[in-house]
Amino acid sequence: MTLNLSTAIKEINQEKGINEELIQETIESALTNAYKKYYGTLENLSIKIIDNYTFTVNSIKEVVEELDDDLFEIELSEAIKYFPAAKIGDKLEIPCDPQEFGHIAIHSAKQTILQKLKEIEKNTKLSNFKRKENEIIVGFVQRIKDDNIFVNLGDQEPEGILLKKDQSPLELGSYSVGDRIKTIIYRVEADKRMNNILIKLSRRNEEFVKKLLMLEIPELSDETIKIKEIQRDAGYKTKVAVYTEKEEIDPVGACVGTKGNRIQNITKELSGEKIDVIQWSSNPKIFIAHALTPAQVIDVVITDEEEKTAVAVMDESQLSFAIGSRGANINLAKKISGWKIDVMTKAEALENNLIIDQIQKAEELFRQIPETEEQEENNTEKTTDNTEDTSAENDYMLDDLEISDEIKSILSANKIYSVEDLIKIEDFSTLPGINSEMASELQQYIDENFDIIDEDFQCPECASALPENAEKCPNCGIDIYYCPDCGAPISVNDTKCSRCGIEIEFEKE
Repeated sequence: MTLNLSTAIKEINQEKGINEELIQETIESALTNAYKKYYGTLENLSIKIIDNYTFTVNSIKEVVEELDDDLFEIELSEAIKYFPAAKIGDKLEIPCDPQEFGHIAIHSAKQTILQKLKEIEKNTKLSNFKRKENEIIVGFVQRIKDDNIFVNLGDQEPEGILLKKDQSPLELGSYSVGDRIKTIIYRVEADKRMNNILIKLSRRNEEFVKKLLMLEIPELSDETIKIKEIQRDAGYKTKVAVYTEKEEIDPVGACVGTKGNRIQNITKELSGEKIDVIQWSSNPKIFIAHALTPAQVIDVVITDEEEKTAVAVMDESQLSFAIGSRGANINLAKKISGWKIDVMTKAEALENNLIIDQIQKAEELFRQIPETEEQEENNTEKTTDNTEDTSAENDYMLDDLEISDEIKSILSANKIYSVEDLIKIEDFSTLPGINSEMASELQQYIDENFDIIDEDFQCPECASALPENAEKCPNCGIDIYYCPDCGAPISVNDTKCSRCGIEIEFEKE
């Protein structure tokens, strides 16, 4: 039996988008089942596909002189009709007569083919839409039932559903049949009850806003600027933390656009929902201050680093901005920063000793300076200078360093926020997340930009800190030598090392 199905296969391929090989496999399987159903065996079945579209169904039979089993044998006189050179003992592939299959077998094959093709079509569509998860799609409102919106996603495509819980509170009841609607496909699954595909849509989740931003802002789509964090209270506000490794680009300004036009386009699509674009920072104090936008923060105090709790200090007039309507602003700030944030006025923070009044501190410091003892005053000035230097170093945070944001992020994850924390590490490659290339880059940057001063290395005369391998004290100017036993700094006036106690004697030339 020969079946030329080229036209049917091409039509199915074009109309349904089903792979031709899958169609061929389905047809071959259906013919096999029909053969077994009619003949009761598959031992002598031979199905061949010619030129991808023509199927031949044959029975393998042995040529005999006298017929005993017509299912596996054929008489020589009959075999010659198919193969003139046939002889006794040959095994030939004899075409099956379609009539021999019977009407039931042919009908069964047809039903099997149709069923298989429907299954393949459904699986193909399921696979195609599965690949579109978390992508924006545009459709038209087809019908609305109990505030659930059923969306037409195109001819020959399954229907999408936008449930009430996946809609923004601002938009409930605002759509009508026939309206154009933009959503994100957030879940695709097989609906076994309806023998169909269930495509769940959303306009409420964070990913929808993220994709809208990427469509509107080219710098986000090409990853010149990256979205580090995003949190949303649908219908009220979305906070987006962005950053870039290119110093010449202002990530917040690029996302907001000229006169805010880019963000206004997103806000319009979201029916007026506010969007705060903030700059991400690996320094939690800076990032928490940014996260509380639009409030202006005076200071952020880390109260428990392990528990990740902090207090943001601000003027009383800024408290309502920090908290926001229904507490939404501060809740979003907590989520996007990952910290438990409390807010206080400056007066409350001073009362709780969370911050220090710098003016009062300076006045107290000057009152402590003896007016009659010039030497003690000089020592106080030196101590103050050293304190200021140390403070300056402590204030030198990671965001001030010209290193990649990736390295800053890893350092922050390891609770390293300042240069002082950084220089305490002897081997950067031991930090979790840092590879050898990053460790080398970090070490080179520290070596080129910072002089590391050992606190134990002090001038033996004036006790000021000494740079490594100093030959003279930068403060008092005496010559500096080093103990041959422990390497501590000594002067010509020393007779004993202050660190290890070894006796010292300088030879006079």
